[in-house]
Amino acid sequence: MDSASLIFIPIIALGFIVLNQGAKFITDNAVAVSRNFGISRFVIGMLVVSTLAAMPEVLVSIVALKEGAEMIALGNGIASNVVTIAFVIGLTAIIVPLKVTREMIMRDAVFLMTVTIVASVLLLDGALSFLEGIALMILFVPYVMNLLLIEKKGNPEELEEGLEEARIQLELMGHLFGRKIEIRAGIQWLLFGILWTVMGAELVVRSIMHVTDDFNLNPWLVGITLVALGTTLPDIAASYHAARRGFGDLALGEGIGANIVTALLTLGLMGIIRPFEFARADILPVIAVLNLSTFLVLIFMLKGMKISQLGGVVLVSTYFGMVLSVVLLTVL
Repeated sequence: MDSASLIFIPIIALGFIVLNQGAKFITDNAVAVSRNFGISRFVIGMLVVSTLAAMPEVLVSIVALKEGAEMIALGNGIASNVVTIAFVIGLTAIIVPLKVTREMIMRDAVFLMTVTIVASVLLLDGALSFLEGIALMILFVPYVMNLLLIEKKGNPEELEEGLEEARIQLELMGHLFGRKIEIRAGIQWLLFGILWTVMGAELVVRSIMHVTDDFNLNPWLVGITLVALGTTLPDIAASYHAARRGFGDLALGEGIGANIVTALLTLGLMGIIRPFEFARADILPVIAVLNLSTFLVLIFMLKGMKISQLGGVVLVSTYFGMVLSVVLLTVL
Protein backbone atom coordinates (compact mmCIF):
# COMPACT_ATOMS: atom_id res chain seq x y z
CA MET A 1 0.00 0.00 0.00
CA ASP A 2 1.23 3.52 -0.82
CA SER A 3 0.06 7.00 0.13
CA ALA A 4 -1.73 7.34 -3.21
CA SER A 5 -4.29 4.82 -1.96
CA LEU A 6 -5.49 7.32 0.66
CA ILE A 7 -6.88 9.58 -2.08
CA PHE A 8 -9.69 7.09 -2.62
CA ILE A 9 -11.08 7.65 0.89
CA PRO A 10 -12.34 11.21 0.17
CA ILE A 11 -13.46 10.01 -3.27
CA ILE A 12 -15.74 7.50 -1.53
CA ALA A 13 -17.31 10.37 0.43
CA LEU A 14 -17.66 12.38 -2.79
CA GLY A 15 -19.30 9.38 -4.44
CA PHE A 16 -21.90 9.14 -1.68
CA ILE A 17 -22.61 12.89 -2.03
CA VAL A 18 -23.07 12.57 -5.80
CA LEU A 19 -25.23 9.48 -5.28
CA ASN A 20 -27.41 11.36 -2.80
CA GLN A 21 -27.77 14.46 -4.97
CA GLY A 22 -28.72 12.36 -7.96
CA ALA A 23 -31.45 10.72 -5.89
CA LYS A 24 -32.59 14.22 -4.88
CA PHE A 25 -33.03 15.27 -8.52
CA ILE A 26 -35.07 12.13 -9.15
CA THR A 27 -37.15 12.70 -6.01
CA ASP A 28 -37.98 16.29 -6.97
CA ASN A 29 -39.18 15.27 -10.43
CA ALA A 30 -40.53 11.71 -10.41
CA VAL A 31 -44.01 12.43 -9.09
CA ALA A 32 -44.49 15.53 -11.26
CA VAL A 33 -43.39 13.65 -14.39
CA SER A 34 -45.61 10.67 -13.59
CA ARG A 35 -48.63 12.95 -13.29
CA ASN A 36 -47.93 14.33 -16.77
CA PHE A 37 -48.24 10.77 -18.08
CA GLY A 38 -51.52 10.25 -16.22
CA ILE A 39 -50.23 7.62 -13.80
CA SER A 40 -52.22 7.10 -10.60
CA ARG A 41 -51.20 9.65 -7.98
CA PHE A 42 -51.68 7.30 -5.04
CA VAL A 43 -49.90 4.30 -6.54
CA ILE A 44 -47.02 6.34 -7.96
CA GLY A 45 -46.70 8.23 -4.68
CA MET A 46 -46.33 5.04 -2.66
CA LEU A 47 -44.04 3.38 -5.20
CA VAL A 48 -41.84 6.45 -5.68
CA VAL A 49 -41.26 6.81 -1.94
CA SER A 50 -40.24 3.17 -1.44
CA THR A 51 -38.32 2.86 -4.72
CA LEU A 52 -36.35 6.08 -4.32
CA ALA A 53 -35.47 5.18 -0.74
CA ALA A 54 -33.94 1.94 -2.07
CA MET A 55 -32.34 3.34 -5.26
CA PRO A 56 -28.82 3.95 -3.86
CA GLU A 57 -28.69 0.37 -2.56
CA VAL A 58 -29.96 -1.03 -5.87
CA LEU A 59 -27.52 0.93 -8.04
CA VAL A 60 -24.45 0.42 -5.87
CA SER A 61 -25.03 -3.35 -5.72
CA ILE A 62 -25.55 -3.60 -9.48
CA VAL A 63 -22.43 -1.53 -10.24
CA ALA A 64 -20.39 -3.58 -7.74
CA LEU A 65 -21.60 -6.78 -9.37
CA LYS A 66 -20.70 -5.44 -12.82
CA GLU A 67 -17.20 -4.62 -11.56
CA GLY A 68 -16.76 -8.15 -10.22
CA ALA A 69 -17.14 -7.28 -6.52
CA GLU A 70 -19.84 -9.87 -5.81
CA MET A 71 -19.40 -9.94 -2.02
CA ILE A 72 -19.59 -6.15 -1.73
CA ALA A 73 -22.75 -6.21 -3.86
CA LEU A 74 -24.35 -9.02 -1.87
CA GLY A 75 -23.30 -7.56 1.48
CA ASN A 76 -24.89 -4.24 0.59
CA GLY A 77 -27.99 -5.90 -0.84
CA ILE A 78 -28.69 -7.90 2.32
CA ALA A 79 -27.24 -5.77 5.13
CA SER A 80 -28.80 -2.49 3.97
CA ASN A 81 -32.15 -3.94 5.06
CA VAL A 82 -30.76 -4.53 8.56
CA VAL A 83 -29.38 -0.98 8.53
CA THR A 84 -32.80 0.37 7.54
CA ILE A 85 -34.54 -1.52 10.33
CA ALA A 86 -31.92 -0.48 12.88
CA PHE A 87 -31.42 3.19 11.99
CA VAL A 88 -34.45 4.29 9.94
CA ILE A 89 -37.08 2.52 12.06
CA GLY A 90 -35.27 1.73 15.33
CA LEU A 91 -33.44 5.05 15.78
CA THR A 92 -36.58 7.00 14.93
CA ALA A 93 -38.55 5.00 17.51
CA ILE A 94 -35.98 5.97 20.15
CA ILE A 95 -36.59 9.65 19.32
CA VAL A 96 -40.38 9.30 19.21
CA PRO A 97 -42.48 6.09 19.59
CA LEU A 98 -44.00 5.05 16.25
CA LYS A 99 -47.74 4.53 15.92
CA VAL A 100 -48.92 1.64 13.79
CA THR A 101 -52.11 1.11 11.78
CA ARG A 102 -53.73 -2.25 11.09
CA GLU A 103 -53.45 -1.56 7.36
CA MET A 104 -49.69 -1.03 7.67
CA ILE A 105 -49.33 -4.38 9.43
CA MET A 106 -51.41 -6.36 6.94
CA ARG A 107 -50.26 -4.57 3.76
CA ASP A 108 -46.60 -3.93 4.48
CA ALA A 109 -45.15 -5.70 7.52
CA VAL A 110 -46.51 -9.18 6.74
CA PHE A 111 -45.46 -8.85 3.11
CA LEU A 112 -41.96 -7.74 4.15
CA MET A 113 -41.65 -10.75 6.46
CA THR A 114 -42.74 -13.04 3.60
CA VAL A 115 -40.31 -11.45 1.14
CA THR A 116 -37.45 -11.69 3.65
CA ILE A 117 -38.06 -15.40 4.25
CA VAL A 118 -38.33 -16.16 0.53
CA ALA A 119 -35.13 -14.25 -0.31
CA SER A 120 -33.28 -15.94 2.56
CA VAL A 121 -34.32 -19.43 1.45
CA LEU A 122 -33.21 -18.70 -2.11
CA LEU A 123 -29.78 -17.56 -0.88
CA LEU A 124 -29.14 -20.48 1.48
CA ASP A 125 -27.97 -22.72 -1.36
CA GLY A 126 -24.88 -20.51 -1.79
CA ALA A 127 -25.88 -19.09 -5.16
CA LEU A 128 -28.06 -16.42 -6.74
CA SER A 129 -29.25 -17.79 -10.07
CA PHE A 130 -31.04 -16.24 -13.03
CA LEU A 131 -34.31 -18.02 -12.22
CA GLU A 132 -34.10 -16.93 -8.57
CA GLY A 133 -33.64 -13.35 -9.76
CA ILE A 134 -36.73 -13.66 -11.95
CA ALA A 135 -38.72 -15.12 -9.03
CA LEU A 136 -37.80 -12.18 -6.78
CA MET A 137 -38.71 -9.65 -9.48
CA ILE A 138 -42.09 -11.36 -10.00
CA LEU A 139 -42.83 -10.99 -6.27
CA PHE A 140 -42.83 -7.21 -6.79
CA VAL A 141 -46.05 -7.56 -8.82
CA PRO A 142 -48.30 -8.49 -5.85
CA TYR A 143 -46.99 -5.46 -3.96
CA VAL A 144 -48.02 -3.14 -6.82
CA MET A 145 -51.35 -4.95 -7.30
CA ASN A 146 -52.13 -4.50 -3.61
CA LEU A 147 -51.60 -0.75 -3.95
CA LEU A 148 -53.95 -0.70 -6.94
CA LEU A 149 -56.63 -2.54 -4.93
CA ILE A 150 -56.21 -0.14 -2.02
CA GLU A 151 -56.72 2.81 -4.36
CA LYS A 152 -59.81 1.22 -5.92
CA LYS A 153 -61.51 0.34 -2.63
CA GLY A 154 -59.98 2.92 -0.32
CA ASN A 155 -61.64 5.92 1.28
CA PRO A 156 -60.84 9.10 -0.73
CA GLU A 157 -59.90 10.99 2.44
CA GLU A 158 -57.51 8.21 3.51
CA LEU A 159 -55.94 8.15 0.04
CA GLU A 160 -55.39 11.92 0.17
CA GLU A 161 -53.83 11.50 3.62
CA GLY A 162 -51.54 8.84 2.20
CA LEU A 163 -50.55 11.16 -0.64
CA GLU A 164 -49.80 13.96 1.80
CA GLU A 165 -47.57 11.59 3.78
CA ALA A 166 -45.81 10.61 0.54
CA ARG A 167 -45.27 14.29 -0.28
CA ILE A 168 -43.73 14.91 3.15
CA GLN A 169 -41.49 11.86 2.79
CA LEU A 170 -40.31 13.00 -0.63
CA GLU A 171 -39.60 16.45 0.75
CA LEU A 172 -37.44 15.01 3.53
CA MET A 173 -35.61 12.45 1.40
CA GLY A 174 -32.29 13.28 -0.14
CA HIS A 175 -31.53 16.54 1.68
CA LEU A 176 -28.61 15.34 3.76
CA PHE A 177 -26.10 17.58 1.99
CA GLY A 178 -26.87 21.28 1.66
CA ARG A 179 -30.16 23.15 1.67
CA LYS A 180 -33.07 22.29 -0.56
CA ILE A 181 -32.75 23.73 -4.07
CA GLU A 182 -35.96 24.15 -6.04
CA ILE A 183 -35.59 23.00 -9.63
CA ARG A 184 -38.05 22.96 -12.49
CA ALA A 185 -39.72 19.60 -12.93
CA GLY A 186 -39.30 17.86 -16.24
CA ILE A 187 -38.31 14.61 -17.90
CA GLN A 188 -34.86 16.02 -18.71
CA TRP A 189 -34.15 16.65 -15.02
CA LEU A 190 -35.40 13.18 -14.13
CA LEU A 191 -32.99 11.64 -16.64
CA PHE A 192 -30.20 13.89 -15.34
CA GLY A 193 -30.88 12.62 -11.81
CA ILE A 194 -30.67 9.01 -12.96
CA LEU A 195 -27.34 9.61 -14.75
CA TRP A 196 -25.98 11.56 -11.78
CA THR A 197 -26.98 8.76 -9.40
CA VAL A 198 -25.34 6.11 -11.58
CA MET A 199 -22.15 8.20 -11.68
CA GLY A 200 -22.19 8.42 -7.88
CA ALA A 201 -22.60 4.66 -7.63
CA GLU A 202 -19.63 4.16 -9.98
CA LEU A 203 -17.45 6.50 -7.89
CA VAL A 204 -18.42 4.73 -4.66
CA VAL A 205 -17.85 1.21 -5.94
CA ARG A 206 -14.57 1.81 -7.80
CA SER A 207 -13.07 3.72 -4.85
CA ILE A 208 -14.19 1.13 -2.31
CA MET A 209 -12.71 -1.65 -4.44
CA HIS A 210 -9.35 0.18 -4.51
CA VAL A 211 -9.41 0.74 -0.74
CA THR A 212 -10.45 -2.87 -0.09
CA ASP A 213 -7.58 -4.22 -2.19
CA ASP A 214 -4.91 -1.76 -0.99
CA PHE A 215 -5.72 -2.13 2.70
CA ASN A 216 -6.38 -5.88 2.38
CA LEU A 217 -9.90 -5.55 3.82
CA ASN A 218 -12.57 -8.24 3.80
CA PRO A 219 -15.00 -7.33 0.95
CA TRP A 220 -17.92 -9.00 2.75
CA LEU A 221 -17.29 -6.97 5.92
CA VAL A 222 -16.90 -3.78 3.87
CA GLY A 223 -20.19 -4.53 2.11
CA ILE A 224 -22.23 -4.92 5.30
CA THR A 225 -20.65 -1.89 7.03
CA LEU A 226 -19.29 0.99 4.94
CA VAL A 227 -21.36 0.35 1.81
CA ALA A 228 -24.64 -0.60 3.52
CA LEU A 229 -24.42 2.38 5.88
CA GLY A 230 -23.38 4.79 3.14
CA THR A 231 -26.22 3.89 0.76
CA THR A 232 -28.78 4.13 3.58
CA LEU A 233 -27.48 7.42 4.98
CA PRO A 234 -30.01 9.67 3.16
CA ASP A 235 -32.90 7.57 4.52
CA ILE A 236 -31.47 7.74 8.05
CA ALA A 237 -31.17 11.53 7.76
CA ALA A 238 -34.70 11.85 6.36
CA SER A 239 -36.21 9.73 9.15
CA TYR A 240 -34.30 11.73 11.79
CA HIS A 241 -35.64 15.01 10.44
CA ALA A 242 -39.13 13.49 10.13
CA ALA A 243 -39.06 12.52 13.80
CA ARG A 244 -37.90 15.99 14.85
CA ARG A 245 -40.75 17.57 12.86
CA GLY A 246 -43.35 15.28 14.40
CA PHE A 247 -43.65 12.91 11.42
CA GLY A 248 -41.80 9.99 12.98
CA ASP A 249 -44.46 7.49 11.91
CA LEU A 250 -43.58 8.15 8.26
CA ALA A 251 -40.17 6.56 8.84
CA LEU A 252 -41.86 3.24 9.57
CA GLY A 253 -43.73 3.15 6.26
CA GLU A 254 -40.70 4.34 4.32
CA GLY A 255 -38.41 1.82 6.00
CA ILE A 256 -40.70 -1.14 5.33
CA GLY A 257 -41.34 -0.08 1.73
CA ALA A 258 -37.65 0.49 1.05
CA ASN A 259 -36.77 -2.94 2.45
CA ILE A 260 -39.36 -4.64 0.22
CA VAL A 261 -37.95 -2.90 -2.85
CA THR A 262 -34.33 -3.56 -1.82
CA ALA A 263 -34.92 -7.27 -1.22
CA LEU A 264 -36.84 -7.80 -4.45
CA LEU A 265 -35.23 -5.41 -6.94
CA THR A 266 -31.61 -5.46 -5.73
CA LEU A 267 -31.29 -9.22 -5.35
CA GLY A 268 -33.61 -9.85 -8.30
CA LEU A 269 -31.62 -7.67 -10.70
CA MET A 270 -28.33 -9.09 -9.44
CA GLY A 271 -29.50 -12.62 -10.22
CA ILE A 272 -30.74 -11.64 -13.66
CA ILE A 273 -27.74 -9.53 -14.68
CA ARG A 274 -24.97 -11.75 -13.36
CA PRO A 275 -25.72 -14.99 -11.48
CA PHE A 276 -22.95 -15.91 -9.06
CA GLU A 277 -22.00 -18.25 -6.23
CA PHE A 278 -20.70 -17.45 -2.74
CA ALA A 279 -19.73 -19.15 0.50
CA ARG A 280 -22.92 -20.10 2.30
CA ALA A 281 -21.21 -19.88 5.70
CA ASP A 282 -20.40 -16.19 5.12
CA ILE A 283 -24.00 -15.07 4.74
CA LEU A 284 -25.57 -17.15 7.53
CA PRO A 285 -25.07 -14.58 10.36
CA VAL A 286 -26.40 -11.73 8.22
CA ILE A 287 -29.38 -13.78 7.01
CA ALA A 288 -30.16 -14.80 10.60
CA VAL A 289 -30.06 -11.20 11.87
CA LEU A 290 -32.07 -9.97 8.87
CA ASN A 291 -34.88 -12.42 9.61
CA LEU A 292 -34.69 -11.73 13.36
CA SER A 293 -34.86 -7.94 12.96
CA THR A 294 -37.73 -8.17 10.45
CA PHE A 295 -39.62 -10.53 12.77
CA LEU A 296 -39.04 -8.15 15.70
CA VAL A 297 -40.50 -5.24 13.70
CA LEU A 298 -43.64 -7.30 13.05
CA ILE A 299 -43.92 -8.37 16.71
CA PHE A 300 -43.40 -4.83 18.02
CA MET A 301 -46.03 -3.52 15.57
CA LEU A 302 -48.56 -6.13 16.72
CA LYS A 303 -47.85 -5.47 20.40
CA GLY A 304 -49.74 -2.33 21.36
CA MET A 305 -49.93 -1.11 17.73
CA LYS A 306 -46.71 0.87 18.16
CA ILE A 307 -42.93 0.56 18.28
CA SER A 308 -41.74 1.90 21.62
CA GLN A 309 -38.42 3.47 22.56
CA LEU A 310 -37.32 0.16 24.11
CA GLY A 311 -38.25 -1.58 20.87
CA GLY A 312 -36.17 0.99 19.01
CA VAL A 313 -33.15 0.21 21.18
CA VAL A 314 -33.55 -3.51 20.47
CA LEU A 315 -33.79 -2.87 16.71
CA VAL A 316 -30.68 -0.65 16.70
CA SER A 317 -28.74 -3.34 18.57
CA THR A 318 -29.47 -5.92 15.85
CA TYR A 319 -27.13 -4.16 13.41
CA PHE A 320 -24.22 -4.13 15.86
CA GLY A 321 -24.92 -7.77 16.67
CA MET A 322 -24.72 -8.61 12.96
CA VAL A 323 -21.40 -6.80 12.49
CA LEU A 324 -19.92 -8.34 15.64
CA SER A 325 -20.88 -11.87 14.57
CA VAL A 326 -19.30 -11.39 11.11
CA VAL A 327 -16.10 -9.94 12.65
CA LEU A 328 -15.81 -12.85 15.09
CA LEU A 329 -16.30 -15.39 12.33
CA THR A 330 -13.73 -13.59 10.17
CA VAL A 331 -11.16 -13.59 12.98
CA LEU A 332 -11.80 -17.19 13.94
